[in-house]
Amino acid sequence: MGLDRTQRVELVNMCMIYDEKTKQVLVEDKTDVSWKFGHTFPGGHVEPNEPVADAMIREVFEETGLHISQLEACGCVEWFDQQAGYRKIGYLYRTSHFSGILKQSDEGRIFWMPLADLDASNTAESFMEMLAIFTEPTTVSAMSLTMNGQLHLTANQQDNQ
Repeated sequence: MGLDRTQRVELVNMCMIYDEKTKQVLVEDKTDVSWKFGHTFPGGHVEPNEPVADAMIREVFEETGLHISQLEACGCVEWFDQQAGYRKIGYLYRTSHFSGILKQSDEGRIFWMPLADLDASNTAESFMEMLAIFTEPTTVSAMSLTMNGQLHLTANQQDNQ
């Protein structure tokens, strides 16, 4: 028998929704997080047997009331918990195609702000590394050796910078 390569994996997602008219992004200040509080993008968990892109569409609707379409995959982020023997993989998407009326959810405050106003002082833990994946075409992944720890661009991405 060959080596067992199965492992426990938690799947999450996040979407940058960009309004091309106003040059603003939809941000969320989540209240139920275990990392540094601050601005982030809507997202959440992928349910068992749910396609990742479908989960993204569902999460955005649940958290914002908006219907999104034409998702563009940007890359992924990974956190490892070696002691517990599992990893969390976050799939990152972006879109400028949305409709509906913005509504607040119980997961945090939702509002539009200029993309340029996001910085390390007002965003959640490791968000600026994720923002590079959303906005820079040569940056596609980041990882942390600890669960919910600080993300670092992967080695092949750092060589390009």
